[in-house]
Amino acid sequence: MCTYSITVDEQAIAKMHPSVSRESFGLLLQRYVDELVAEMTAHPVPLSPNAHSAEEMKSVVAQRIREMEAGNASYIDGEEGFATIRARYGL
Repeated sequence: MCTYSITVDEQAIAKMHPSVSRESFGLLLQRYVDELVAEMTAHPVPLSPNAHSAEEMKSVVAQRIREMEAGNASYIDGEEGFATIRARYGL
């Protein structure tokens, strides 16, 4: 478990919901975060292709070049490639 410190404008909360105390807001916020984490765990977002470090990308590109040079690479139309990326990453 981790503990985070956040800043909340209590006056804004009091204007919207005068009956909400500091303690009850903390419990509400905890429940919201728990639900958010559960949802993210149940439906993880696919790893972005941009999530690699520069060194990892150099390695990926070098491997792909070796595959192309060896004749082991398959090619697809650019539009098909972009459609696949959009579908996979929800773009």
